[in-house]
Parts: sequence; C-alpha cells; structure tokens
Amino acid sequence: MRSHPTTAELQIDLSALQNNWRRFGTLAPGCTVASMVKADAYGLGADQVAPALAGAGCREFFVAEPGEGVALRSLLPDVDIHVLSGVSAGTEATFDSHRLIPVLISLEQVERWSLHARRSGRPRAATLHFDTGMNRTGLDARESATILADPSILEGIELVTVMSHLACADEPDHDFNIRQRERFVRIRERLPAGRASLVNSPGVGLGASYHFDHVRPGIGLYGVDPTPDSRLRVSPVITLTAPVMQVRTAATGDTVGYGASRRFTSERQLATLPLGYADGYHRAASDVGYVAFSGHRAPIVGRVSMDLLTVDITDLPADVRVEPGTTAELIGTTVTINEVAAAAATIPYEVLTNLGQRYARIYTH
Repeated sequence: MRSHPTTAELQIDLSALQNNWRRFGTLAPGCTVASMVKADAYGLGADQVAPALAGAGCREFFVAEPGEGVALRSLLPDVDIHVLSGVSAGTEATFDSHRLIPVLISLEQVERWSLHARRSGRPRAATLHFDTGMNRTGLDARESATILADPSILEGIELVTVMSHLACADEPDHDFNIRQRERFVRIRERLPAGRASLVNSPGVGLGASYHFDHVRPGIGLYGVDPTPDSRLRVSPVITLTAPVMQVRTAATGDTVGYGASRRFTSERQLATLPLGYADGYHRAASDVGYVAFSGHRAPIVGRVSMDLLTVDITDLPADVRVEPGTTAELIGTTVTINEVAAAAATIPYEVLTNLGQRYARIYTH
C-alpha cells in the first residue's frame, strides 16, 4: 500500500509577484515604486520575496523595525531600506553600519537624528512621516507646525522623502481621503525637499492626484486587491493546498469535531485535512469556510482545530473522486484569499501574515 503525503503546501509565484510590482509602475507612471516587505514580506518569506522584487527592478524597500532592515541588508547590499519605526536611542550605530534610512515619526527622533548627523560631521538620510489624520505614528499637528516654522531643526538631515499614510484608502468615496490629501499638500507646499509619498496599494487606486512622486505598495504586491472594485488588477501570488488524510462516513445523528458543534441530519461523507489554526487557518472559519476539489467547493464542517479541519464532500459531483492523498485547495483560484478572510471575519492582510511555518513552501518563477 502506497503512503500518502500529510504536509500542506504553500506555493508562492515569484513571477506573479514581480508582475504585480511592474503593474504598480503602470498604474502610477513616473513614480518611484517602493515595496513593503515588513513582517517577513507579509508572511511569504522576505529572503525569497525581496530578491525577486529587486530582480524586477525595485530599488527601495520598507520594513517595520531595524532588525528587519539588518536582515534585508544582508540579502540586498545595493538598495535603499527605510525603517518605519524610526530611530530610537542607542540604535544610531545600527542604522549607520547597515545603511538604513529611518522614517522619523516624532520631533524627538528628528532632533536625535539631526544631532547624530552633526556630531558625525556628515549628512544623514531620512524620511519624514507627517501624521495627517491616522493618529497612529508620525509627526502630530504640533510637531509638524514646529518643523514647518523652523526648518533649521532638520540641520544635518538629508531629506529623502516626505510621507504620510491614508486611513481610508480602501474606501474610495470616503471624504477622509480628500481631507488627508489636502493636509499633505499644505505640508508639501511648505517643505518641498525630497520626494512626496502618500499612498499604499489601495491608495494607488485613488488616482494620479494621490500619487505624487512615490508610491508604497504592500498587499497588492502579494496578489490581494484591497479596492472594492478590484481596480488594481493584480495577479494572485499564493496557492495553499493540502492532501486529504482520511475519508469517513458520518451516520445520521453523528457529530463532528470539538464541542459536537455540527450534527448531521443525514448520512455524510467527510474528508479530514492536515492543517488548522496552528498553521494560520483561522478557527473563525469553522462551519462557514470552504475548500475546493477540482474546482468544486466543499464546506468546512465542525470546528477548525489546531492541526486538522474537516470538510463535507457529500455533494461534490460524481466524477470528483476524493480519497487519501487527493489535493484540496484552501486558497487559490476557486476559493480566493478574500473569501477565506471573509469567512474568518477578518482581512486578507491577517490571513497572509498568519500563514504558519509548517507548510512546505514552494517558490516558483
């Protein structure tokens, strides 16, 4: 009797990733197109993703914190790397030795980086992040006014980019987008140095008046279109599959899974798959999510557990045979990542960044 694989497989199409980066260049002509590769390239593996993007022509990357920047520098010696958390006390040497560019998010950080530049006797590159309404990070209204009134505060700083971040870019009709853009324009008029950068992936979809000189796509690179009308037209990057472990018959009145949450009113055919919430497949998808076999959907029944989930294959077409070893699609062309996120009452960003390390990761070009 032949053995069957029990490892779920995450396939990552690096050619699609590269094409998506080029797509943003088409959508925002004349702009520098940076790449967000924070959180291990949204969970897909920065060690593979970042070199692929660089191979497509990307020369500018954003990460969340200095450790990510250090790791990225070891992969890409000749690109610009921006660190979104900025420079905290005691990290100046790390930024210098690894040639990282801090995104300065407070007046304190501006003063720290300026002092470091003046003490070292040479300019230090930085990006300034102005908060235009997100109220998360960035120079607040008081700090912004201080800098705009006295640009000498930036002495020693080589200003690479002036940026902000939209709160509602995935809602094209939200008036907050217009208000934030207007605030950004007012800042830009008073501080014309460096490039201007306002938008992420969904922000690119808002049109040319939001693009300025520089765009910072993230989720769109990874094949997820966060715009309500899919106006970005990006290509899927990931496919998640798993082999069936076991097939069984549940009798009328039987239950399945923890808590006996699903009781069957008729005889059902069930297939068990070897992945669960330990692999980042959300428990919230219990009894509401779907997988697919040969392009046909089968509902998840019972609770998603740590390592396993169960699907009802009873109503699949007669010519779709499911047995141990048969491949099920969990994310792909039949069951999209947006649908998986909706079933789990979350967003595709969370689905991507929660994908676990137990998958066999297959990178294709």
